[in-house]
Amino acid sequence: MSKLVRMDVNTYATLNQISKKSGISKQRILEIALERYKRDQLMDEANRAYEAHKKDPVAWKEELKERALWEATLADGLEDE
Repeated sequence: MSKLVRMDVNTYATLNQISKKSGISKQRILEIALERYKRDQLMDEANRAYEAHKKDPVAWKEELKERALWEATLADGLEDE
């Protein structure tokens, strides 16, 4: 199902230029751009949560202990190779 989306003249001109230069349809360019934007938003949210986690000394200490445990578990037996 198709829907119409309003955009200003400059945005449409940019979209049209990218489409002509790349040979990719305007619809596909918008799909790619939205997927990238969605991924960027997810990473921004994850980074904010990570920074907040680091600011909690108790939680961060537990994080470091868990990481050390994982590293020891993953490295177990690799020294023999």
